Amino acid sequence: MTRFHRKKLSFGFVVLSPEHNIGRIQGTVRSIKNYYDNMPINCVVDKDTTTSELKEIKEICPTSKGKGTITSLLNVGIKKGHKEWNIIVIEGAIVRPKLGYRYGSWVEDEKDILFPIVVDYNRDGMPIKIYNDFQESTLNGMCIHQKTFKKIGNFTENPLEISKRFWALDAISQGCKFKSILGTKMC
Repeated sequence: MTRFHRKKLSFGFVVLSPEHNIGRIQGTVRSIKNYYDNMPINCVVDKDTTTSELKEIKEICPTSKGKGTITSLLNVGIKKGHKEWNIIVIEGAIVRPKLGYRYGSWVEDEKDILFPIVVDYNRDGMPIKIYNDFQESTLNGMCIHQKTFKKIGNFTENPLEISKRFWALDAISQGCKFKSILGTKMC
């Protein structure tokens, strides 16, 4: 049986902003700053963002431009993100406290790729679908080491689910482990 010891992770946040909605970006960045003092935050917007919108977003946090797809935002965000672990957040999501603590419990080395378990419930509160597979998982809360990402390469410009499948195959061939973690879901 493998025993895990909690590790202190050095990490930052990558805020993906496909709609470049300033209010959602502010809410997400505010939630990060509420729980994580002086944590590096990098926002990535799509190519349709105007110069004035980009200037306004840069006042909130450092911002980069991607192309027109969510995978391009993801690629740029991780490349320009924190030099170690990057936690992905979609604009508008509220970040929970203690993510480093939760992820640190499961990290063995930089080849681990962590993502949240998400559960859909029916109106009676009964679980109807559990998303614990990387290809189906949400991007919110996905945690990847920058060095591992650079070694595996970019997500393709295919639809997100297909791109994640191809990327996962490349990651597995490089010896990466995918770990779904309970209690890391973003609101």
